[in-house]
Amino acid sequence: MLAWGKLLLDEEGAVVDRLSLTDHCVDVASVFRELCDLPAIRRNLEREAGRPLSGIHLDRLAVFALLHDIGKCNHGFQAKEDARAQSVAGHVREVAALLADEDLRQQAVAALRLEDMLCWFRDPQTDLLRMLVASVSHHGQPAFVWDALDGLAAARDATFWRKKDAYDPFVALARLGRAAHEAFPLAFDGQAEALELTPALEHRFAGLLMLADWLGSHREAFFPFHQAGSRIPWARRQARRALSAVGLDIDQARQSLANGLPSFAQVFGLAAEPKPLQSALARADLPPLLIAESDTGSGKTEAALLHFLALFAAGEVDGLYFALPTRVAAREIYGRVESAMRRTFGERCPPVLLAVPGYAQVDGEPAGMLPAHGQLWHEADQARRERAWCAERPKRFLAAAVAVGTIDQALFSGIQVPHAHLRAACLDRSLLVVDEVHSSDTYMCYLSRRVLARHLAAGGRALLLSATLGSAARAKYLSPAQRPSGMDDFATAVGQPYPALCAPGSALRRLPDPDARAKRVRIRALGTMDQPEALLPGLRSAILAGRRVMVVLNTVARAIALTRLADADPLLRAALFAVNGQACPHHGRFARADRELLDKTVSRCLGKGSPAGAVLLIGTQTLEQSLDLDADWLITDLCPIDVLLQRIGRLHRHDRGPRPEAECSVLLPEEPELSSLLRNDGEVGRGGMAGLGFVYEDLRILQLTRDWAVGEPPIEIPRDNRFLVESATHPERLATLTAPKWKAHADRLEGREYAQASAADSALIPDKPFGDFRFPHGLEANLSTRLGLNDRTLRLGGLHGSPFGLDIDEINLPGHLAGGLTAEEAHAVRSWQDTLLIDVGSLHFRYSRFGLEKRDESAP
Repeated sequence: MLAWGKLLLDEEGAVVDRLSLTDHCVDVASVFRELCDLPAIRRNLEREAGRPLSGIHLDRLAVFALLHDIGKCNHGFQAKEDARAQSVAGHVREVAALLADEDLRQQAVAALRLEDMLCWFRDPQTDLLRMLVASVSHHGQPAFVWDALDGLAAARDATFWRKKDAYDPFVALARLGRAAHEAFPLAFDGQAEALELTPALEHRFAGLLMLADWLGSHREAFFPFHQAGSRIPWARRQARRALSAVGLDIDQARQSLANGLPSFAQVFGLAAEPKPLQSALARADLPPLLIAESDTGSGKTEAALLHFLALFAAGEVDGLYFALPTRVAAREIYGRVESAMRRTFGERCPPVLLAVPGYAQVDGEPAGMLPAHGQLWHEADQARRERAWCAERPKRFLAAAVAVGTIDQALFSGIQVPHAHLRAACLDRSLLVVDEVHSSDTYMCYLSRRVLARHLAAGGRALLLSATLGSAARAKYLSPAQRPSGMDDFATAVGQPYPALCAPGSALRRLPDPDARAKRVRIRALGTMDQPEALLPGLRSAILAGRRVMVVLNTVARAIALTRLADADPLLRAALFAVNGQACPHHGRFARADRELLDKTVSRCLGKGSPAGAVLLIGTQTLEQSLDLDADWLITDLCPIDVLLQRIGRLHRHDRGPRPEAECSVLLPEEPELSSLLRNDGEVGRGGMAGLGFVYEDLRILQLTRDWAVGEPPIEIPRDNRFLVESATHPERLATLTAPKWKAHADRLEGREYAQASAADSALIPDKPFGDFRFPHGLEANLSTRLGLNDRTLRLGGLHGSPFGLDIDEINLPGHLAGGLTAEEAHAVRSWQDTLLIDVGSLHFRYSRFGLEKRDESAP
């Protein structure tokens, strides 16, 4: 009986076709070996090995890739071919019994001819076993822990390795051993120095194998069950074709730049010259870690793309991952990146992915609109499907040559979540760009730094972007692997150049833009945070004067409440931001299709080239990041000064001719001392108004920002950016708040920082061999919660009309509104006065042009 590796079943579950286990393992090993020859991946491998690797070394690693499915040799797994079989088994955990049982292990050593591999590693007795455990962990996480093996389960699993009827598992193992010798003869016959198996190399091998297993199992396009001639040379040819088709092999794209990079105008379709920051980054001979600080709207995105193209052309990176803090920001940036790549590479452009779950696009086309496997009639359709391979699952996102997504996808490469090793193997070949790095909280900052340190240690490149990064945060990011040794005092910090470029161990380099427009902004303090109706007279006057007004509030509830007030006023209603004739706020609680329409409409309404005329736009933090909006008057809830500057960046963003001075009104609570919100132990005890102490935890920064705003100082951007941020975030300034409650609050924040750093540290993949650790449950959900990416998708049980005239069949529930919810489909959806009333479990919602809101069961 020949062991099978893959089955093709019909709708009734009957076997239609089968691929032998040997052929499947050859397919995966062939993909693995071809991956190892890609420039950046080979460089990463050599960094992890601590030495150059010859072709023989890579062949030896490929042998272990071929052995990844040895667990399928057990007769319990093979019995799955018969749907009626009672005694069946898996193929991962069962390997523990094979390797832990002394008698079985000796038989496996003989069948696989492991004695032929004794010269491959410095410590063969230990390292061969470690590599086998790493290879069988190809399903995304460590397969098992030696010390935690259940004796009874191991004894039961051992029975699956005994001969049963005509089937002998060790005959199947012997076939794999022979296939390894035939596929990679130089691994056994060639001469190469023994490797020292570091945990880093072991983990890198595991990540590449996970990637190879996924691609080597692609029956429809690359590895059908039958072929002409010998499987081994055929599989190597198919592997090369697969890597090129899905965009992992970028040789053709790099060749298109052999005669030099296109000009700035050609890349971006602009009749303009690059700015100093853009010119400074358009080079490959820069340090692997860079931080670029420049004002909102100053061209940091274009600078990052120029840096990528320079590194890519020089062979320093094979890809780009552009990480942003929110899905909205990623979707906004994606179009610019995709257009620039298409202009640069033309017909040889590698796949460009929008790496956002539920919104994935490839080459500007939604992934969900690509032809299904059963509908491929033309080669062009097949090619499009293959280019979209990385978009089919979020775990593959980082395999794209060029991807724009959220920061969580990068962070998942370093923490103990399924397929983290695969993500790391893909990410580390790329330039990692982290935009708006200043927006990270303590937990995210610590996690980002550690993932950044791992990425750099593996040979990756990174560029961090920020409108203005406080000196304390900058010092942390410049020392991602350790505590910063020191930081500038306040006087020095405020004197640092801006805009600037810096790297570890070097001074900030001033890169002023001589063509930048100085933006003067008038600050006004309004003590009406808890009285939104008090804003209405001023809004009426502004609309009558034809001004473009943007209101950014810290919570969705506040944005909806103010929108309802404005909607009830005939004058304001006529100027309210509207989508398909429906006035609405802009925030994150809209159905996916509606949200995409909102984003496109708000860009047309207030973006570059938008028509003149009065507009009133009310929204939340979704308006402050990456959207290219241009307003005359900003009204904003009190927020940390760096966030405030981000919001101010939406004022006078473009040259629209003569207009009044830009104005920013900051809504403040009536109490001058925010310490009144604190208990004696420093914890936030009351309030929560506008997210103070909750959305933004550090009330000290809010207090210093509030005190500055009360003075209503005129400011000039970007001249004052550095001073403003340091004035409210520098440790010396925070230390000026000396009242007992402030000291207690500082102590509590410091304790929370240590706790969050400890939590982040425990989430990281440990530097241990496979077999010594397993992944805990829940880390992926925990990280998504911290990022605000833990939305639940609720099916509506059919198509329903949205408030904006679209058909929707699902809606996203924010994680904090869906606590305890287990159902995935609403049990009742009904329409009432242009509103959808949605019931699911004990939760009740209404969805209207104002977005998703909770409601009482009896209320409409």
